Amino acid sequence: MRAIGVMLVLLLAWGAAAARAEETRKMEPVVVTATTVETPAEQLGATVSVITEEDFRTYHYVTVQDALRSVPGLDVRQSGSLGTTTSISIRGVDPTKVQVLIDGVRVASPTLGEAELSDISPDLIDRIEIIRGPQSTLYGADAIGGVVNIITKKGQGPFSGFLSQEIGNYDTFRTQTGFSGSSGRVDYAFGASHTESAGRSRNDDFDNNAVSGRIGLALPGDSALAFILRYNRGETRLPVRSVDDSGEPFFPLPIRPVIDVDARQESETLVTSLDGRTHPVPWWGSELRLSRYENTVGFQDPEDPGIPCLFPPCDTISQIDVERREAEWINHFYVGTWSTSSIGLVSRGEDGDVSGNSPGFSKRTSTEAAFFEQQFRILERLFLTGGARVEHHSVFGTEATGRGSAAFAIKETGTRLRASVGSGFRAPTFNELYFPGFGNPSLKPEHSVSFDAGLDQRIWANRVRLALTYFENHFKDLVVCCVPSPTPPFSTTTNAGRANTGGLEFASEADLLDSLTAHLNYTYTETKDVATGRWLPRVPRHSWDGGLTWRPTRRASLFAQVYAITRQWETLGDVYNSGHTRVDIGGQYRLVERAGRLQALDLTLRVQNLLNEGYAEVRGFPALGTAFLVGLRASF
Repeated sequence: MRAIGVMLVLLLAWGAAAARAEETRKMEPVVVTATTVETPAEQLGATVSVITEEDFRTYHYVTVQDALRSVPGLDVRQSGSLGTTTSISIRGVDPTKVQVLIDGVRVASPTLGEAELSDISPDLIDRIEIIRGPQSTLYGADAIGGVVNIITKKGQGPFSGFLSQEIGNYDTFRTQTGFSGSSGRVDYAFGASHTESAGRSRNDDFDNNAVSGRIGLALPGDSALAFILRYNRGETRLPVRSVDDSGEPFFPLPIRPVIDVDARQESETLVTSLDGRTHPVPWWGSELRLSRYENTVGFQDPEDPGIPCLFPPCDTISQIDVERREAEWINHFYVGTWSTSSIGLVSRGEDGDVSGNSPGFSKRTSTEAAFFEQQFRILERLFLTGGARVEHHSVFGTEATGRGSAAFAIKETGTRLRASVGSGFRAPTFNELYFPGFGNPSLKPEHSVSFDAGLDQRIWANRVRLALTYFENHFKDLVVCCVPSPTPPFSTTTNAGRANTGGLEFASEADLLDSLTAHLNYTYTETKDVATGRWLPRVPRHSWDGGLTWRPTRRASLFAQVYAITRQWETLGDVYNSGHTRVDIGGQYRLVERAGRLQALDLTLRVQNLLNEGYAEVRGFPALGTAFLVGLRASF
C-alpha cells in the first residue's frame, strides 16, 4: 500500500508539471451506454473502455472478440477455430452475467444466457463501449458483470463505400462490402460479409453470411426515426468428440481432442429494431425503441460407427428456437447543464423452444421494469450519478437494484478520481429453469454487490494516459448444478452458491512519437468459491495485453500486439488449463490514393499467433496455430 501511495503522489506531481502544456492530443470519448445519454467519459464514475473505429482499422481485427481481448478486466475464450462459440467474462464474472447489446438491443440467448459474436463484421462497427461493474439499474437482469454495447455505423455525408477481399491459410476467405451516406433528411448504411475457413482439423469448417442495414429519417423538432436490421446465417462443424472409443464420456476432455467427423451446428439470427427520438424543447427529450431478436440453432451428430451407445439417443438431433420482443421508453429531463433526470419503462417477452430426439420444452416468460437515474454536474469538477430499478419477472417475481457513482476532476493536474457501487441480479436461463433432467422452475435470481474505485492520470502534455482501478464483487444465490434430488431425475439446479472476486486493473497508453503509440494493460484477479474455498473456474490470476503501432510514412502503418494469461482451473476433471502467450502482427499500405472514383486501395495483413504457440482458451478445444490474412480493400 505504501508503494501505491508513493506512485499516486508521483503521478499527481508529474501531471501538475504537464498541465500547462499543449492541449489534449487524444480527446476523451463520449459514451452513451453508461447513462443512456451522451456523456463525456471523464464525467463518469464507472469504469469505461471504448474501442473505436480507428482501433479496428489500425489492428485489422478479424472478429469482435479479437478487439475485446485488449480491454482490461475482460477475459475472452473461444472454443477452437474461427467461428466457434466465444464467451466473454468481466472481472471474474462468468459470461451469463455480462449483458451484450448491438445498438442497444439484447443479443444474448434466453436459453444459454450468452451472446455469439462471431457473425458481426468489424467493418460495420463504429465503436464498442464496455462498462465494467454492475449495470442492472439501467439494463436489468444479466448485467451483473457489466455491459458490452456494439454500436454500428450511421450514414453521413456523400455516398461512400468499400469492398475488401482477404485470403489466408486454413483455406480462409473473407469478403466484406458496404456503403453509406445521407441525402437530405435520409441517412443510410448497408453492409454484407462472407467468411469461410476449413479450420485446423477434419470437420472443423466454418461458413458464415451476414447482412445489415440502417435507414434513418430526420424529422422536424430535433426528432428522428431509424430502422435497423441484422441477419446472419452460419454453419460450424464441431470436431471434438465427447466420448471415447468405449462410449464413456471424457472427463475431462483430453488436451488433444479425439475428432468427431460429422457433428455440425447451423444457426440463423435476425435482429430488427425501430428507434425514435425527439428533443423538441431544451428541458425534455424522449426515446422509444421497439426491437425483436430471433435465433434458431440446429445441432446434428449422427451415431459414430463402431462406438457403443451407452447413453442413448446417440444419433443426436436438436433444435433451439428463441425469440425476444422488447419495448423501451426513456424520457430525459434537463435543468441547464448541471442536472439530467432519466425515467425509463421496459416491457419484454421471451420464448424458448427446445426440440429434437431427446426431451425438450417450450416456455414463455415476460418482464416489466421501471428505472430512474439522476446525474449532477457541479462546477465541472464533481459528477454524481445515482439510480434505482424495479423489475418484475413472470417466474421469480420482483427484484430491486440500485447504483451510485462519483467522479472528481482535478484539471490542474490532469487527474480524475472515480468510484462506483451497485447491486445486481441475474435471472435464471430457460435451460436452468426448464431443461429436462436438471431444470428447476423454483430457482431464484442470483444476486451481487460490487464496488470499484480508481484514478485516471494524464501526463507529459497528455501524451501518456494512465488508469488504475480496484474492484470487488460479492455474489450469493448462485445457480449450482447438479444437486441431488429425492425425486426423479434425482438431480436438479438450486440456489446454493456464494462467491467473491476482486483485483486490480491497470491501463496505459502513450504517444511516444507522433508516429509511434504504445499501450500496456494488466489485470490481477482473485476469486473464491465460498463453499469449497476453491478458485472459480476459467479465471486467470494474471493477464496482460501490450501493443505498438507505428506509422513510418503517411501511406503505411504497422502493429504488434501481445496477449498473455496464466493458467485457469477447470471444474470438469479438476484440472488446469495451461496459460499461454499469443503474438499478433500486421499492417496496412496504401497502394493507390484518389484515382478517379477510387478514393484508396489498401493492402492489409494480419498474422495471429505468430510464434505458433499450442494452446486452448477452453480446454479440449485447441486454438489455431499461426494464421494469416492478406487482402485488398478498395474505398470509393
